[in-house]
Amino acid sequence: MELQWPLIIFTTLVSWCAGTFATQAYLALKGTGQKAQIRCWIVSAVLLVVGGIAVFFHLQHWERIFNGFGHITSGITQELIAIIVLAIVAVIYLAMLRKNEGSVPKWVAILAIVMSAVLVVVMGHSYMMEARPAWCNVLWIVSLLGVACILGPATVAVVCETVGEDASELGMPAFIGSIINAVASLAAALMINTTHVSEVGNYYDLTHPMKDITASGLNIFGGESLIPTLLMIVLGCAAPIACAYMGKKTGNWKVYGTAAVVCAAIGAVCLRAVFYLAGASVFGIY
Repeated sequence: MELQWPLIIFTTLVSWCAGTFATQAYLALKGTGQKAQIRCWIVSAVLLVVGGIAVFFHLQHWERIFNGFGHITSGITQELIAIIVLAIVAVIYLAMLRKNEGSVPKWVAILAIVMSAVLVVVMGHSYMMEARPAWCNVLWIVSLLGVACILGPATVAVVCETVGEDASELGMPAFIGSIINAVASLAAALMINTTHVSEVGNYYDLTHPMKDITASGLNIFGGESLIPTLLMIVLGCAAPIACAYMGKKTGNWKVYGTAAVVCAAIGAVCLRAVFYLAGASVFGIY
């Protein structure tokens, strides 16, 4: 399957947004990071808006997107609902920040964390299709949560450094998040190699129109998948762990936090590229 760049950008940025919003809410629960809260909110809002705009470039007739919103079981409808709910929570969060000078009630912070996770889960679930065997696995949802676990803490740590806020509270979350991201990403990618699909191709035998011609496995270490897989392993998995460890050890999040964000974002894009390259369908076109 060809790469769907608008959707790759959308899923990456929305996971990034959710991770950032949840991390700043985590700081609010801890009672720290007041100086960085507004800037973190702006970053997460920008990521959500840009990601949302990217979706429209996936549609040849974007104005017809509203035709699908009447079906509650539609993945795009569920994504829209989750985004709207998160946006409402974000507005409430911002209002509380302005009212309480950088702090929010605990219930608002908890709600922000929960809705951030829900949005990522709903977004990932919308791609689970039985017609595409390599996609129909919960590990893809876990991989999106994993990238949020590193992009969020690393981004907020960088913002904290830029405003003179202590980012030491984020050292352990960033390090643990980088490990979660690596394990989740590798598990999702390697799962592809256990998936077998039927290659029907151009088959015109009307007496057996659904008969499988050959059964083949998908390989992330071959063909077009090789380079993005290697980049995902090196930049998306190994590098963020090293950067998070050094950031935690030295406290220099401007350098190591930025490096972790860049590497994790590249790794997330590469993993989504592998995802689409493995998007072989069960049925061919007759």
